[in-house]
Amino acid sequence: MATGLAPGSATIRVGGAGGATTVVSVDSDPVYAVCISGYLVHDGGATFTPSSIPARSLAITDTIAVGAAYRKTLDASLVAENAGGAIAAFALLSDGSYFEVLPSNGLQVVPYAAFSTILNSSSLSSNTDYYRAFVKANSNNAASQFALRASWIDRCSNATLAAGPVAANVSLPTASSVSVLVVTACGTGATCSITRPADPAVNIGRKTGAQLAVSITFPSQGAVDFTNDARTLYTVTSGADLASVSATGFVSALPSATGTGPVTINVTFPSYARAGGKWASVVLRVDVVAGISWRATPYPTYTGSSSASTTTLRQIHCSTKYQRAAVVASIVLTDSTSADVSTNSFLAVASATTSAIPTPTRVSSQYVLVGSSAGTSQITVSFGANITSTAPIVVSAASATVTALQWTTTWQSALPAGSSGTFAALRGATKTTAVRVSFSDGTQLTDAVTGAQAAWVPVSSYLSFASDDVESISISASGVATLETSSYRRAAVLSVTAASCDGTTAVSGLSSVYANVEPALGDIDLGNRYGLPFSTDQINTPRVGQLFSVPMRINFGTGPYFTFTSFNLNYPSDWPKVYS
Repeated sequence: MATGLAPGSATIRVGGAGGATTVVSVDSDPVYAVCISGYLVHDGGATFTPSSIPARSLAITDTIAVGAAYRKTLDASLVAENAGGAIAAFALLSDGSYFEVLPSNGLQVVPYAAFSTILNSSSLSSNTDYYRAFVKANSNNAASQFALRASWIDRCSNATLAAGPVAANVSLPTASSVSVLVVTACGTGATCSITRPADPAVNIGRKTGAQLAVSITFPSQGAVDFTNDARTLYTVTSGADLASVSATGFVSALPSATGTGPVTINVTFPSYARAGGKWASVVLRVDVVAGISWRATPYPTYTGSSSASTTTLRQIHCSTKYQRAAVVASIVLTDSTSADVSTNSFLAVASATTSAIPTPTRVSSQYVLVGSSAGTSQITVSFGANITSTAPIVVSAASATVTALQWTTTWQSALPAGSSGTFAALRGATKTTAVRVSFSDGTQLTDAVTGAQAAWVPVSSYLSFASDDVESISISASGVATLETSSYRRAAVLSVTAASCDGTTAVSGLSSVYANVEPALGDIDLGNRYGLPFSTDQINTPRVGQLFSVPMRINFGTGPYFTFTSFNLNYPSDWPKVYS
C-alpha cells in the first residue's frame, strides 16, 4: 500500500532492479463527493425481474464503472409483497473515481415520502455491510424508478456529503385470477357436505365444518395463499341459516339450524386494489341423516348370502336349534348418499318379543338375531334417538331340511385323481373333516363341522358319519377322522348322512379317501406315498417269479443317518413272497 505524505509525484518500482515501475501523483486539492447513485440488487427467484442478476459479491466494487448499462443490469423490479434485495450505493468523487458507501462509513437509506406506504423505515434493515429493502405487506399498486433516497453522512459533523436516488422499481401487478377450494375431506358426494354437531351423521365421520383455501394468482409470481389474509372477506350469500364462515375461511354448520341444503360462500377483496375486483365462490352442503333401512341376512355367511334376505328363522333339520340371521343396516342422508352402519358402535337393535328372539347381541361387531321358540318379534333398529326402523321376524317350528351334503375336507394330498385325496400321516393322526350343507330354504352352511354354526348347533344333532373301512380310517360322530393303518387294496369310503326329517328322504354324501401311514422316526415305509402303496397288478395278479421295484422311504428325523444292517418286512400271507 502506498500512502501520500506531501504534494508531488514519486516513481514506485515493484520487484527490485528491473521490476515494473509506475508514477504516483499526490494532489493537494481535496476530493469530495459529487453525487450518489444507488441500485437494488435483488435476491433472485421468481418474484423479481429481470431473472438474471449477478451475485452481490461479484457486482459491487468501486472499480466498476457506474452507468446506464450497469444500472440496467443491477436494477430490480419488485413485483410482490415482501420482495426485496441488497442496496449498493456509489459516490462519484470529484476526481472522477467511485467509492462504495456502506452503512459502516455513513450510508443511510430512506424511502421517498410518496412511497412511504410501500417502502418505509420498517421495511429497511441494515448491518455493517448493506442496507436491504423490502416491499411492505399490504402494499397496493405502485411504480417508480427511484423509490428510495441514499445519503452519505459525515460521521463527525453529521453533515450530508452527498445524496441521490436508489433505483428500486416497485411494480405490483393486479391479480389474474382468484381461486377458492374446500380442502377438508367432507362427505362422499360430488359436493362437500357437513352436518350439525348433534346429528347422528357425525357417528359415520361426517364433519361439522370444512376449511376453505383461497389463493390469488399474480403475473410473474404465481399463486399466493390468501386464506388467512386480513384483506380476504368471506361472505355467506345463500344458506346463512345453515352455516357460518369465519374470517379465516372455516365453514361451520349452525347447531340451531333445522333445514338442509346448499350454502354459497363468496370470497372478495374489497380493500385490496391489486385484486382488481376479482372474486370467487364455493358451494357446500349441510346435510343430516334422513332415515335408516335394514334387513336380515343368513348367518353364518356363505357365497351369495349378502344378497339374500331372511324374514323367517326355521328349525335346523328337526334339531332343537333355530337358524340365525345377521342385521345389515344402512343410513341415508339428505344429500342422497348412504353409509353401511352394520358394525357401527352407535347402531342399536332391540327385540320386542324376547321369548321368540332374545335381545340381540353382537358377533364379530355385527348384530345377530337368534331364534329361540316359535313366534314373531318386532325388531327395531336405531341409529340415534330419532332414526329408527321396525320390521317383524318370524321364528317357525317348521324345519329347514337338508337337501345336499358335500365333503370339502382338504387332505394331505389331492392325489390320486378321481378321489377325495390321501390321508397321509403318522399312525393314529386325526383330521377334522369339513362338510358343506344345503337346506330346503336355500340357505347353506359352508362348514357344518367346524364353522361358526357348529358351536351353535352340534353337527351330531342332525348329521351322522360312517366309514366302510374302519381298519384304515375311522370317523367319530362329530366328524373327526383317525388314521388307523394303510389301505392296500382300495380307498375307504366316508359317508355323512342327514336322516329323514318331516317326511323327507335321507340325504348322504360320500368321500373316497386313501389311507397311507407315514414312517415314524427310525421306521421305513415301502410303496407309494399317496394313493395305494402298491399298484393293483402288483397286489391282485402277481406271477410266480415276477420282480418289481417299490419306493422306500426312511424317517431319519433331524439327527444323523441310521445304519441299517437288516430290517423285517411283514406282509399278509396271501401276498407275494419277498426273496431278496
